[in-house]
Amino acid sequence: MKILICDSLNEKVLKELQTIGECVDISLSHKKDEDLDTEIEDAEIVVIRSGTQLDKAAIDKGKSLKIIARCGVGVDNIDVDYAKSQNISVTNSPSANLISVVELTVSLIISAARKVNLSDNHVKDGKWNRKEFLGIELHGKQLGIIGFGKAGKLVSERMKSFGMSVAFYDPYIKDWDGPEESLELDELLSTSDIVSIHVIKTKETENLISKQKLDLLKENAILINTSRGGVLDEGYLIELLKSNKIFGVGLDVYSEEPPKNIEAFKNLNLISTPHIGASTSEAQLKAGLDTVENIKKILAGDTSVEI
Repeated sequence: MKILICDSLNEKVLKELQTIGECVDISLSHKKDEDLDTEIEDAEIVVIRSGTQLDKAAIDKGKSLKIIARCGVGVDNIDVDYAKSQNISVTNSPSANLISVVELTVSLIISAARKVNLSDNHVKDGKWNRKEFLGIELHGKQLGIIGFGKAGKLVSERMKSFGMSVAFYDPYIKDWDGPEESLELDELLSTSDIVSIHVIKTKETENLISKQKLDLLKENAILINTSRGGVLDEGYLIELLKSNKIFGVGLDVYSEEPPKNIEAFKNLNLISTPHIGASTSEAQLKAGLDTVENIKKILAGDTSVEI
C-alpha cells in the first residue's frame, strides 16, 4: 500500500505510517507540484496538512486513491464532495491543534493590545521613545468571539482570567444559558473591544466579515483571525488600521498565502504570523498520531472518523 506524504510530519508519525504501507515523502521536494501529479497516480493514501491543495484535478490523477487524510482541522484545501463521489474516504484531526491555536490567539491579542511588535522593532533600531507605544488594558473590556466552538470556548476561558467579559456570535448555538452573552453579529462587532474569529471556511463564512461589517467595529477595536483566510476583507481591514479607525490587528491566516500585499503590513500595529497556529511540536505529534489512527480505523471498516 503506497502512502503519499505531501507535507512535513513528525518523525514518530512517519514511523507509524510506515507500519501501514510504503511511504513516499515529497514534503521537502523543490518540485512538489510536479511530484504530486506523478506520485499520486498509484497512491492509495494521501496525507496532507494545509500546504497542499487536493482539488478535483489532483484527485482525478489518483487512480488508486482510497483515503485522503488531513493532519489538522480545516479541509477547505480538499474537494471533499468530489472525493466522496469517487468513493474516497476523507478524514481529519479536528481537536489535535486546538490548544496551540488558542495559545497563539491569546498571544496575538496581548501583542496587539501592547503594540509588542512595533516596540520590539523600535528598540532594535536603537530608539527609546516610549510615548509612541501607548497600549490598552484588556481588563474590563469585552471580548467578542465569532464561532463559539471548542477553540472559541477555550479562548474565552483564558481571556476571562484577564478580567474580560465575553460575548459570542454563533448561529448554530440555540437557547444558550451560559455566562457568556449570545449576540447577533452586528451587535457583537459594534460592542466588542476585541474580536476574535474562530470559524471554518465554508460558503456561509466566506467574506463573513465584509467591508460593511468591518465598518461596525468600535474605534480602538482589535481584530484577530487565526481561523481561515477569506472569511474577512483583509484589504479593507488594513485600510481601517492605516486610518487609525481601529487599534490593532493580529493575523495568522490570509485569503492568499503567502500574502502579496505585505508592504501594506509594515509600520502598522499588525502582528502577522505565517499560518503557524498548529506549528508546535505537541500539536504536530498529536495531529499526526490522530491521523494514523483514523487511517487504521478506515482500513478496518470503521467509517465514524470520516468527514
